[in-house]
Amino acid sequence: MPDVVVLGAGANGLATAITLLQRGYRVEVWTRDQPTATVSAVAAAVWYPFLAEPRDRVLRWSAATFAHLRQLTQDQAAGVRMASLIEGLSEGAGDPWWASAVDHWERLPRERVPAPFAAAIAVEVPICDTTIHVPWLVQRTLDLGGIIVPRTVRDLDEALAAAPVVVNCTGLGAAALCYDDQLVAVRGQVVCIDPVAVPWALIDATAEQPVYVVPRERDVVIGGTAQSGDSRITPDAGDTERILAAAAERMPWLRDARIREVRVGLRPYRSTIRLERETRPDGRCIVHNYGHGGSGYTLNWGCAAEVAALLASPAR
Repeated sequence: MPDVVVLGAGANGLATAITLLQRGYRVEVWTRDQPTATVSAVAAAVWYPFLAEPRDRVLRWSAATFAHLRQLTQDQAAGVRMASLIEGLSEGAGDPWWASAVDHWERLPRERVPAPFAAAIAVEVPICDTTIHVPWLVQRTLDLGGIIVPRTVRDLDEALAAAPVVVNCTGLGAAALCYDDQLVAVRGQVVCIDPVAVPWALIDATAEQPVYVVPRERDVVIGGTAQSGDSRITPDAGDTERILAAAAERMPWLRDARIREVRVGLRPYRSTIRLERETRPDGRCIVHNYGHGGSGYTLNWGCAAEVAALLASPAR
């Protein structure tokens, strides 16, 4: 019998499982979808707080995740590397609110600001190549003695019947599982292209729809969309055209890009991330860990550490 059942095998579920396994818990991960079929596998997976609240907790979790991912860059099999990121800004934009979470950042002098931006900052951040990192998370879970079980759960009591502790990392699935009407699907479409030599990763903080370019080892991920309440999971040709045009305007190297794949994922957005412990009268407990929006790979290790801390604390 496991000590803990983790529901969900996305970035948050697997990071939570690994963290608990490292602390000596016997863990099973129950998942409706294979890890490579989750929204986490679609993500550009660049460290950058996006669509996640509240800021004070997000800042703490993102700083912890930054430090953990920086350590993982030492493991070549993990698919994590530090890379230069340029964030394009509007004239007069203030300092990034997440600045204290990173090692170093700088505001670029005007002569170094790339077109078409009025201002920009540069920062070194972790990027997870999901084609490598997601399989690594799975293998790390198994190597530590975890078990991954293909299973759809329709009631939390199903999991509580198998273990005294359940960690709910079901993302959008929590809407039905927890009757949580605060969860909203935010549609994200990305275009994966053949590798192109680009000098930096890019995020445009001035655009109405997100514009980002994330070079990886085997391809370049270009995005994107943030369409709230849109649950379409099929690619939209109009979105693809807009995504490529917006990226090429900001990075001319991408103008003749050859498309490999267009992918869509639904981000689990909530006005505040739900990370809390719920203790039943019989002592069994559920720790909810969902609603991370577009920040799964920015928050997962920090949130996992807090899950572990909640389980180690006396029942309330």
